[in-house]
Amino acid sequence: MEIICFGDSITRGYDVPYGRGWVEICDASIESVNFTNYGGVDGCSVQAMIYNIENWAVTAVANLTRHIFLMCGTNDILQGRDSAYVFKTLVKAIELASTKGQVIIGLETQIDSDMDGLDLIVREVNEQLKAYAAAHDIKVIDFYTTLFEADQIGQIVFAGEVHPNELGYRLMAYKALEIFTRL
Repeated sequence: MEIICFGDSITRGYDVPYGRGWVEICDASIESVNFTNYGGVDGCSVQAMIYNIENWAVTAVANLTRHIFLMCGTNDILQGRDSAYVFKTLVKAIELASTKGQVIIGLETQIDSDMDGLDLIVREVNEQLKAYAAAHDIKVIDFYTTLFEADQIGQIVFAGEVHPNELGYRLMAYKALEIFTRL
């Protein structure tokens, strides 16, 4: 089985050594799955993720056994874009990726200190994505709740305002493996 991952720096594993990001932890944990972190790009906006998907899709053959993981949006929010724009653009990415395989949506993690109320926008987008996924029978990995709950009980899961630390990525991997091991 194949899982192709597209997203931003959180998908790439920013701020930790290679091998300690959540995608690499998942890859090392499941022998029968081939993970490709195709588009985990630092600073990636949703539109840039669409561009990455388009470039990949040119040569990718549609395959219903392939899973395509998508998670992006925090950089758009940090740049001042509202939840309606981010959600609408993510739906375009989901629709494009779904022509090449089964999409799995990752919910973006919190903005740790709620800079300027921006975490509210992250939550709004995540709620819209959950509703969209339910209506279209798409699997969701709720990274937001995973890290939020760990943060609430005093675990240090962020290296800064946005990026998880090693513990945060490990918790994300455990959450993702709950879905990936059932595919």
